[in-house]
Amino acid sequence: MTPMLAHADVLDLQVDALIYSTNVMLNCSGGVGAALRMRYGQQVQTELHDLLRQQGRRQAHQGELFAYAPTGTPYEMIYHTLPCDAWYQSSPAQVAELLQRALRNCVQEKNIQRVGLSALATGFGHVEFLDFFRVAAPILADPAYESLDWVCIAVPDRAFYERARELIRREHLPLLF
Repeated sequence: MTPMLAHADVLDLQVDALIYSTNVMLNCSGGVGAALRMRYGQQVQTELHDLLRQQGRRQAHQGELFAYAPTGTPYEMIYHTLPCDAWYQSSPAQVAELLQRALRNCVQEKNIQRVGLSALATGFGHVEFLDFFRVAAPILADPAYESLDWVCIAVPDRAFYERARELIRREHLPLLF
């Protein structure tokens, strides 16, 4: 498997699966969730809320992962991860655990070969942007995920992308760009 970094919007990548972080209400109100709703319509939000309603809940919990591809999206699967609690507190360990779980799910799905990934818990979440790469790089280098063709971490902001590239070079992280 080839782990990569790209200066791109994660929704513009040609991938089979998408991994991103959301909030405990599964609200598509910011970041990748908002972009999904804007690009693919309000049913993205409606279907995510329906997942909670079907379970008789009003909110999800930190550490949960929802594997679900809303109607009208081009993905085999979207992994809606919850690395943050209701106050957007998280940790690199929580991010690592969810990323590993999502990737294990990807490996089990025969139709998933290419995965798009956003920097989990670094938007509204309180994980430092560069710490995400320190956590993600060794996970993406794990042979357990070698059946995937590639995983690409997409960073749409040029300045943040350059910061990530510099970190990768400086700390010799196993990510291509």
